[in-house]
Amino acid sequence: MVGSFLRSGAGVKGNLPSWAYKLLHDSLSTQGCFSIGDVDVTDEGYTIRYASPGFCALFGCETSDGLGKRCCNFVGYNCTAGNLSTVAQALGMDLEEAKTRVQFALKCLVQQGMKYRGTWDKPSSGVACAPVLAFNGTSEPFVCEIVLSSRTDLRTTWGYTVILHRDVTDEVPVRKLLEAACPGGGFDQLVQEHKFGLLRRLSSAGINSKSAVQCFQQKVLEVWTGKLIDKVRETAANAQGSCPAWEYRFMLDSLSTQQSFIIGDCDMTNEGVTVRYASPGCCDLFELNASDVGLTRCQKLVGYQCVSRHVGALAAQVGMDVQQVKDRLRFVHDLAVERLASVLIGPWDEPSLHIGFVLALCYKPKCATIFVCEVNLLSRTEPHTGWPYYVGFHRDVTDEVPVKRLLEAACPGGGLEQLVQEQKSRKPTLFEALDIAVHIVDSSALRYLDEHGEGRTVDSGFRLGLRLQQEHEQEPRPFA
Repeated sequence: MVGSFLRSGAGVKGNLPSWAYKLLHDSLSTQGCFSIGDVDVTDEGYTIRYASPGFCALFGCETSDGLGKRCCNFVGYNCTAGNLSTVAQALGMDLEEAKTRVQFALKCLVQQGMKYRGTWDKPSSGVACAPVLAFNGTSEPFVCEIVLSSRTDLRTTWGYTVILHRDVTDEVPVRKLLEAACPGGGFDQLVQEHKFGLLRRLSSAGINSKSAVQCFQQKVLEVWTGKLIDKVRETAANAQGSCPAWEYRFMLDSLSTQQSFIIGDCDMTNEGVTVRYASPGCCDLFELNASDVGLTRCQKLVGYQCVSRHVGALAAQVGMDVQQVKDRLRFVHDLAVERLASVLIGPWDEPSLHIGFVLALCYKPKCATIFVCEVNLLSRTEPHTGWPYYVGFHRDVTDEVPVKRLLEAACPGGGLEQLVQEQKSRKPTLFEALDIAVHIVDSSALRYLDEHGEGRTVDSGFRLGLRLQQEHEQEPRPFA
């Protein structure tokens, strides 16, 4: 059987004819009940962004009931935990033991989901699968098989998760599930049995899995487009929010021209974040062209990987051995990535309250200059669409922290963290000056970033999608 997900993990070519799309959507909804959610899977599950009619029928809900909610708060663990007393009594289990075993099954699924979560440029080919206890509004929970795959829509670069749901209580009774859901209880074997049978079940339902992915992609584009239309309507109704129009325009102009900042995805790797927007001030500071933005990760563009190509000149500039400079560059980079990772932790409904601050070495290509850059870090979630993004403000501080001084501190015991802290405490941080904080929801600067970033990431996403579709040969890979 032709597989559905690609070796690239990104997408497949072509669109389904309208009649085929409607027919397949109906089959997937009734025979393979599904939902679409964000990629930030937590212990409370994923955020529901779309629920098929079959999903609503299975869980006894309306389409709008679960949108924007974590699935475990709606149909999963947090709901079933309050309805386990009769189940525990029937199985001869202690109530706390039953809850522990239900949570064990859920954690196994969440761990798989996190393990197989990739990024647009480093996609994962893995598929998570596990039976878990679920709730449909009746007095007794049921066993639901969940198949979960994280993907990226090439047209918008929106990361999303497709989740197939199926009532398997007849195959895996609640007793069998709970008896297996403990260390050494055989839960892994139970998971593998269901994963191996997935393609056969789809085939028997008349669902070609390659076409199914095309159907998911078209539905994802509909969901994404709908969110953007809603956002445009909201923005048009109240462009500047509660702040005066003159203040909003001033903030827009000041942030864009006087401040150097980037907006990027939250899918951070060792190569940094993917730059989706760079302000004019950022392009001036780093000597970038607008065409460079939205197509690469920041470390390749201006950071460590860019600077490391000029290590010989840097070694001569600071009077150090080449290998010594390489090691110290890496030390600076590793600390910056560590600080960045701490900022990006936290989904939309549990945002990180940590605002990061790092010193980094960056490169200006036109004048061939390496300089010390102060970076203020913040992670945000656009409240309407649920799109998580990263904001980094930059400032050239070479006059305050010379390149040689930074490299001298960049070694174990060299005092790099102390140097960073001293620089941070010199004066109020940029975020403090702009009255920006994660918990300040009425900040005009944050509203500007939310609205400006959303529009820019859509534009860069479509450009990136065109490039990816042109570069990748779409070879199918097995579904599971």
